[in-house]
Amino acid sequence: MPLSSDSLSQLTHNQRQRLSYLEFCLYFLGEVRRADMMARFDCAPAVVTRDIALYRQLAAANLELDPSTKAYLLAPGFQPLFEHRLEQVMAALMQGESYSIETVGGALVSCDYPALLNRPPLPILAAVSRAIRQRRLLKVRYHSASSGEQERVIAPHALVDSGLRWHVRAYDQLRQRFIDLVLTRMLAAEVQDKAPEPQQHAEHDQQWQRSITLQLVPHPNLPDPTIATLDYAMQGGMLSLDVRAANAGYLLRRWYVDCSADARLQDPACRLWLNNAAVLSDVESAVFAPGVELQPASPLHS
Repeated sequence: MPLSSDSLSQLTHNQRQRLSYLEFCLYFLGEVRRADMMARFDCAPAVVTRDIALYRQLAAANLELDPSTKAYLLAPGFQPLFEHRLEQVMAALMQGESYSIETVGGALVSCDYPALLNRPPLPILAAVSRAIRQRRLLKVRYHSASSGEQERVIAPHALVDSGLRWHVRAYDQLRQRFIDLVLTRMLAAEVQDKAPEPQQHAEHDQQWQRSITLQLVPHPNLPDPTIATLDYAMQGGMLSLDVRAANAGYLLRRWYVDCSADARLQDPACRLWLNNAAVLSDVESAVFAPGVELQPASPLHS
């Protein structure tokens, strides 16, 4: 007799961990293989066989076996059984951390951290991550500042956490160029059964492939520059960072770095100055850098 979703509460802790990981792979990567489960949990093939059989009892419509690859694929009728927390999903996708829906223990010391204001819907994030993983085109309904709501087809190749919001780096077929699209502005997303053209691949994204060095120093207006050198672990009074050109502006915005040539920003909260502002020449994301005096050739966002 098929199990009901109420049976989830009757599973052991280890079963919940394994089945939630199985579902995570389906939802966010598009497929799961027996080898994935065995490697993640260091368990025997028989254990994985039982887990897959149990998951199919719980949610038969969620996965289907591909006979040619022996992988279990996300089925069109997929509906998640588990509640996947955004913070853990993003940590697994972007940092390679072992995925788990359950937190083991609590904080070891009293602590607090900023609230996460920008929260992409999980179905949108899942479609984007599957398209990246499977190298497929993605059809989205997107609300942009310049064009309002419209449908477009993109070739996504990377997720980016700017520190303030998440976006996807992608080739936009509408604009015929690589741009950033903010996940929370996607109203719908559907993975297409078609691969991007070669010129739409990440290796042709010049802003993504290009690396620049940012030379950050204490802001000249600081009464005690030693504080900044200590806070940012500067060597010889400078912090040198190698970053992708596509992401440089976001980093400079997040840390409120004065990017004007003459360090003219007077805000006391601005504690860093970009000592080599000329490096932002032809950097599209420089439009987001505080005090920037260089204008990119075209807008970064649609």
